Amino acid sequence: MDKKPAVTLAVTQFLMACLVLSLPAQAETELDRLLALSMEDLLSLKIRISTNTEQTLSKAPSVVSVITAEDIRATGATNLTEVLQSVPGIYVRANLFAFRPQVTFRGAAGTHTLLMVNGEPMRDLVWSSGAFWKGLPASMIERVEIIRGPGTALFGSDASAGVINVITRTAGRIEESEAGLRVGSFDTQAGWVRHGGSWNGFDIGLTAELSRTDGHAPFISRDGLAASGTAGYGWQGQDIRFSMANQNWRLLADYMGHRNLETGLSGFGVLDPLTQARDNRFDVALLFNDETFSRDWSLNAELRYSHLDYSSGEGFQERPGQLNHMQSSERGLRAEVSGLYTGIQRHAIRLGGGYGTKDLYRVEQQVNFGIDRNGDPIPPGSSLVDLTDSPYAFAPEEVRQISYLYLQDIWNLAPDWELTAGARYDHYSDFGDTLNPRLALVWQSSERLTTKLMYGQAFRAPSYLELYAQTAATTPNPDLTPERSNTWDLSFNYAAAKSFKLGLVLYQFKQTNLIAHDGAGKFHNSGNRTSRGVELETQWQAAKTLRLAGNLAHIVESDATFPKSVPWEKAYLRADWAFSPGWSWNLQANMIGKRAGLSAYNLVDTTLHYSADKDWDFSASIRNLFDADAREFSSPLPDRLPLPERSFYLEAKYAF
Repeated sequence: MDKKPAVTLAVTQFLMACLVLSLPAQAETELDRLLALSMEDLLSLKIRISTNTEQTLSKAPSVVSVITAEDIRATGATNLTEVLQSVPGIYVRANLFAFRPQVTFRGAAGTHTLLMVNGEPMRDLVWSSGAFWKGLPASMIERVEIIRGPGTALFGSDASAGVINVITRTAGRIEESEAGLRVGSFDTQAGWVRHGGSWNGFDIGLTAELSRTDGHAPFISRDGLAASGTAGYGWQGQDIRFSMANQNWRLLADYMGHRNLETGLSGFGVLDPLTQARDNRFDVALLFNDETFSRDWSLNAELRYSHLDYSSGEGFQERPGQLNHMQSSERGLRAEVSGLYTGIQRHAIRLGGGYGTKDLYRVEQQVNFGIDRNGDPIPPGSSLVDLTDSPYAFAPEEVRQISYLYLQDIWNLAPDWELTAGARYDHYSDFGDTLNPRLALVWQSSERLTTKLMYGQAFRAPSYLELYAQTAATTPNPDLTPERSNTWDLSFNYAAAKSFKLGLVLYQFKQTNLIAHDGAGKFHNSGNRTSRGVELETQWQAAKTLRLAGNLAHIVESDATFPKSVPWEKAYLRADWAFSPGWSWNLQANMIGKRAGLSAYNLVDTTLHYSADKDWDFSASIRNLFDADAREFSSPLPDRLPLPERSFYLEAKYAF
């Protein structure tokens, strides 16, 4: 790499300019008082993701980022995946299969990211983030809480590199009802409604969005067989969420689904013009929270059920003439109870545990190539052969049982010092036990500076894809053991002025026992990776109507067994300007550094927003404003995977 990459230099200059320009503002005491509210509100924002106990953002014993609904609305983002690109250390990588977004932290694979919605992990047994996962509509989101770093000590498997919890708009939190429409490039249309009210003493909440798009349909000059053509990435989506709340109880019932989903390219990187896939996901959760359960105890309990099913529709065309019809269904049930004990002075001790099952209870497959149910080769040109309930189906029907206990103590050592220590023990029916500790020391170094030193261990359980599932590109290995990691973080948050703040994180992230497939496609525990990096972010309220922000993430050293498919460095710049009553303008720039065999690129997005009155709201957005030729790393494609070109979107919302 160059000693002074262009991305690093540009962002450093921006951050230094912000610092220099902010210094005279210290004398403008009246302006300081006007601007202080937003900054102080941000630092005192209450979050739960770091400890499952309500704390201010500044004292949270983790590297935490929070994105609010107001942030999302200002940027014109339509989906969670667009929202996450603004967070330092996060890169959302597009997969060639169905253009599925994979959320990565700090250079690790997407499988090391734990994504939750209202505390429910979105991970499935076979396909990790879902075979056809497309993110989450922005209209559903109240806010997003993010841990950059390990979270296994609270959340278990997959929380190695980072944790994301999306908090949706639910009963008691929907302040006004809303209906909206969106149209845009690639024949994209979406409509949504949101409503909150009360019924017989219950708070009621409902959100729903229906959408469709043809996708950006990139031209693939050479696929895995050197053929050329257009990769279809169209799909239709539904997201419906109902909630009820009464005193300490809350019920959540969610549905997400996709129809007529085009996968574009097979796992081999071969153009697939045939597939029209679908999926469904149902989640139901009954939650109980009593902060005054007894004199020194608060009590939390939850019971959750989930159901997922996938179908390839007319089948995946793995290669011309080779069809693979696949269907699968799984369900999960989990119960958890935890309590917070505050009967010991200066301590807040949380003890919790739970039990869950995940059951891949239906696997069906028909193919016209490969091996039949008796283990004999299928002749070319054959009709479909049913492999269901045979050893040669893509995965066996299996049940995974998980039990766990965790203990955490938040110890107020002194007025300016707080120590968080904890550990979690997990037992998996298919590979055994694991124990993962965490430690975090938070020091309020001064009125302006907060320093945090943190350590955590984490693990990722092998997926059914890696353990049992035979696919066109990979072969399973039932002897796999969990991937493991340990992370050190040193964090500084500095309020240079009431209108200007800086954040700096230095980290070391060491992964061992990594799972990857060999040249024949078989999975093995065969790799290690050590990375050290820096994350720098800033926010400056330049005037009452103007806010500037930026961040830079850079991996300064990496020792990796596997090729890099995520950027060594990534930067983000943002400006929000309310230039006239009712009018505002947002400008964002994502600068993506070099990856294996790919040059750096910049993506600029802009949104113009107008509120006609308290009821009507309009916005116009342009994505990839300068029509950059951006491409994603994809080893089967010699010319890589093109990302969407310049696109336009119009949106109208009505509150009632």
